[in-house]
Amino acid sequence: MMRSNPPRRPAAPPAPNPGRSAAQRQREIATLLMRLDAMLKQSAELAQTARERVSVGGLARYRRFSRRVRDFFALAALTQERLDAAPEEMEDLIDPMTTALERLHARMVVQFVEGSAGFFASFARVKALPIGTHEMCGVELRGVLEIRKFLDDPLYEGERGQALRAEADRIAALIRRVMDRIPPLPDFGDEPSIGPRGTLNSPLKGPNAHMPPGRAAARPAAARPANMPPPAPPAPNPSTEVRSLSLDQFEDDEEE
Repeated sequence: MMRSNPPRRPAAPPAPNPGRSAAQRQREIATLLMRLDAMLKQSAELAQTARERVSVGGLARYRRFSRRVRDFFALAALTQERLDAAPEEMEDLIDPMTTALERLHARMVVQFVEGSAGFFASFARVKALPIGTHEMCGVELRGVLEIRKFLDDPLYEGERGQALRAEADRIAALIRRVMDRIPPLPDFGDEPSIGPRGTLNSPLKGPNAHMPPGRAAARPAAARPANMPPPAPPAPNPSTEVRSLSLDQFEDDEEE
């Protein structure tokens, strides 16, 4: 979770690679910040694409947007680690870079909440939902709840933060409403599984589910009626008939 005003430490922790200079570390962190800015712009385009055609493949497009958002936060966490391990030579640059990282982080949180709210407000009204919507929405619900935790940071205090928290809660309610409309996929496994909402799904029971493993294959076939003659063996096909050969036969062929 990002920090609004991180306190300065008395001594910098050991750098992961002592051979790298402060200038190299500065370029590395600056490159990470530029990549985060590019990912922020890409996610905005993906969110717009998902909202354009919600009813036709919209959920798949939204999932591309949400994956980009998760990649952003993973890279933001890596950038924070690089800032925490920066040497004292970068003392004048650590605070401005930390501020830039926090601004990018906050912009992505706002973009995710607004993009998700716009998408699910329309997706919840779609009449025909595709198969697998229950499971896919369950994954997205967990992602919304994880990002919702960011809004509890002091960085998001005030009216703007309260509005974002309320919007995130509304998104979670919309996703749950969609999941309630379509049943989950049947469980074809041998053991019960946990659904995306934490419910226990029992596997499907087949005709031999009550028998121990391996007994179904050894089950005897049904008895044949007494007045029915046994089936005639199939006539051999000369082209596929397998004959036993001997060395004498090869010698006879050579004499001919």
